[in-house]
Amino acid sequence: MLTLWHDSLVQARQAGLEVIHVRHHDKELVKGTADWEIHSTVAPLASEKIFDKTFNSAFKETGLHTYLQEKGMEQLIIMGMATNFCIDTTIKVAFELGYKVAVIQDGTTTGYSGKLDAKDLIDYYQNIWSWNFAQVDKLENIIRG
Repeated sequence: MLTLWHDSLVQARQAGLEVIHVRHHDKELVKGTADWEIHSTVAPLASEKIFDKTFNSAFKETGLHTYLQEKGMEQLIIMGMATNFCIDTTIKVAFELGYKVAVIQDGTTTGYSGKLDAKDLIDYYQNIWSWNFAQVDKLENIIRG
């Protein structure tokens, strides 16, 4: 997964897209600890914004929506961790806020899936997103439009 994320970041940067990182803080990912830090393979460049969050949504109490509005951004391309928690919530909130949302196919992962294995759970969510909330595709196809 880290390879896909790294390659996607490189591709997005080469395409001139602004890359924004969102980092979660809670009792399991304590701010300032190694687990909280963004992995070095996908580390932000010095010029890239990082929004810290404490809720599933990347938008709740982070300033992300205001930042995107100020920059005139209308489309979001999403990848990351916690398919069934943070990613799902962020996609649906972004959709409700009027953003055109795209998700990198197989670009999300989960550490908890309950009765489903992670692959089935990710496929399930990608199907829901593609029918209702977001384009789910390879990054090169998303960039091409």
